Amino acid sequence: MNGFEDEMCRAAAHSLFFSLDSLKAFHFSHLNLSDRLIASMAELNLNQQKWLIGRAGYYLKFELNTIALERQLQELDVLQAEYQIENMFILKGSPRSLMRRLFGMHPTEFARRREILDLQGVSIGRPPKCDEAMEHTLWSLWQELEELDPRQRFLALADQTELDLHIIWGALKDYIDI
Repeated sequence: MNGFEDEMCRAAAHSLFFSLDSLKAFHFSHLNLSDRLIASMAELNLNQQKWLIGRAGYYLKFELNTIALERQLQELDVLQAEYQIENMFILKGSPRSLMRRLFGMHPTEFARRREILDLQGVSIGRPPKCDEAMEHTLWSLWQELEELDPRQRFLALADQTELDLHIIWGALKDYIDI
């Protein structure tokens, strides 16, 4: 067994022994360990546990499924891209209600993300209303961008008009169905 596999087995063994105080732990409910074996492990003192952890390679097997790992990494890339788009919306002043509609974001997540982005107290409350001419301009631009999905449309509107998404959403929310 190479060093990496040995380290992984020791980490798993450490986790197994660490969770002995909770017999309902994931390890015990999914590994089908006998009550006798669990009782024997629970009676070991710290030195005995350390000795067994050091010899984990004899009773634990480490296996890495590289195909599954690659799939998980691809999924992580998709999630990271989604996270970046959400951050872009928040930075452009998107209100909580728009984030809920477009991304399904929970209000506590919205508040946490605003805090992380250091936007506490910025662009909260009712947005200033734009005048009728600006509303008409926003509506015309929204219709011109119909080939884009709603997320991209909002970003394009914010870029073209240099308005806060809070203002854009306030002007369009009664007229669009997203």
